[in-house]
Amino acid sequence: MTKYILHRFMQMIPLIVLVSVLAFALLTSMPGDPLDTMLEDNPDFTFEDYMRLRAIYGLDDPVHIRYFKWAGQLLQGNLGYSRQYKIPVQQLVLPRLQNTLILSVSALVIALSVALALGIISAVKQYSPFDYASMAFAFIGFSLPNFWFGLMLIVLFSVNLHWLPPGGIMSSDVPEGTLNQVLDRGRYLIMPVVVTAFAEMASWTRYTRNSLLDVLQLDYLRTARSKGLTEQTVIVKHALKNSLLPLITAIGQSFNRFFSGAVIVETVFSYPGMGKLLFDSVMGNDFVVSMAILLFLAFIVMWGNLIADVLYGWVDPRIRYD
Repeated sequence: MTKYILHRFMQMIPLIVLVSVLAFALLTSMPGDPLDTMLEDNPDFTFEDYMRLRAIYGLDDPVHIRYFKWAGQLLQGNLGYSRQYKIPVQQLVLPRLQNTLILSVSALVIALSVALALGIISAVKQYSPFDYASMAFAFIGFSLPNFWFGLMLIVLFSVNLHWLPPGGIMSSDVPEGTLNQVLDRGRYLIMPVVVTAFAEMASWTRYTRNSLLDVLQLDYLRTARSKGLTEQTVIVKHALKNSLLPLITAIGQSFNRFFSGAVIVETVFSYPGMGKLLFDSVMGNDFVVSMAILLFLAFIVMWGNLIADVLYGWVDPRIRYD
């Protein structure tokens, strides 16, 4: 197992390099210039200042020279300096990464818990009204765009009912105390987490249901039932674990959607995470911030796929990584 993980880690290095090259090429091909805003908004900023800063930042260099300069700084642990926020990129990105992880992990746990429960019930009660209801739930989950769903939740629970805040991360007047802060932040997380988890929850429910139905027909489960085991024990202890492989595959493939979808969800709810920061940095032509976020997201997605592959061996002992 250790040898396999090290091998996969070595495979990540050229992938990260390829992602950085593609992202750098796309961002540098965008119209506009990082210094254009300074030239337009500051009347004291002359054209001579503009040309001098272009030379200092190397914006006149060829693209490949700029890439190697940026990569050299990255290898030294320097992510650069944000021209838009006037602080080093590390100080800007790390708090936003924490916020995105809280949102994404919460959505992942909720989606997985609900999908397992609904999928098991749908498989056990095949062709029942509950099974048809879960099928309709999956269809709705696939059909709803997350930005539209988020806006409808804001209209319902924030504008009409005034139950939940429409956006942000925490109230400015929250009383002191850990519990008060956790409860206040939880109110701001409810709608973003629901929107993030909804589509995956619907698809994972069908994965769990269909995979479990295939396993329930196998001979070893009939043997377990003939030994007098209860149906609950047969399903939870024997059938469920062997039916998780397709679900693990789906979860591994969903990591990119969790974090790429965060761009839309965080923007809709003004949630200060990596997705919102990526949107703002691209719109503001803050190049180094955009590159740092894209590399972070690529790294997280690669590690998510690796974790999914490692879980195969835990679920199915027949799988070997030698």
